[in-house]
Amino acid sequence: MTLKDKWILITGASKGLGREMAILLARAGANLILTARTAELLEELKAGIVAGGSECLAIAGDLRDNSVLESVKSLCIEKELDILVNNAGVVDITKLEGVSDERVDEVIELNLTIPIKLTKGVIEMFKKRKSGVIVNVNSAGGKKPVPDHTIYCASKYGFNGFAETLKLEIKGFGIRIISVCPGKMATELFNAADRPMDTKAFIDPREVAEGVLYMLEMSSKCSHAELNVDRMS
Repeated sequence: MTLKDKWILITGASKGLGREMAILLARAGANLILTARTAELLEELKAGIVAGGSECLAIAGDLRDNSVLESVKSLCIEKELDILVNNAGVVDITKLEGVSDERVDEVIELNLTIPIKLTKGVIEMFKKRKSGVIVNVNSAGGKKPVPDHTIYCASKYGFNGFAETLKLEIKGFGIRIISVCPGKMATELFNAADRPMDTKAFIDPREVAEGVLYMLEMSSKCSHAELNVDRMS
């Protein structure tokens, strides 16, 4: 499948894996809708993509804000979105008794509720058109339990269950779901969670982005796909 002139939404696009995917997908000829909370980084990324010849629209804001979420969904319908990339999320590394109720809500909302709402916003359009791809950036923590990641793993296990069940609902509609489950990547997520780490041995997000690009360019003969990659050590 060629990505040229396809419209792709990437959430959490200003840093890490989201940024790497945006760069590679734009180079492949796609047009992008990008969202992130950091407006300055988002505009910088947009400028580079537009300079490269692709169309790019950016919405800066917190997707937990309903007005931001509705703006993104409306734009997806307006541009007749082809590919939804649910990438935005947060890491939490805290024993259960140490997690505040507010943090529980934040992790579940960002990692699970918002991807569900965005998917719900485009699924009818995808079904009517009998085409579309949903890329869910999950985690190795959505496949296996990780100590001190209780709420994080709960959100990612839920995300995985959502995707697996949705596959049954969309059977026969020509829609693909791609699940991406990397182990620890060399991103700023750990600093954002107040858990700074030495990331030298972590996975380069560019490599994961290249895997996503490869799977998106598979022919329509290929059904749902998964990318599971963990660290050697």
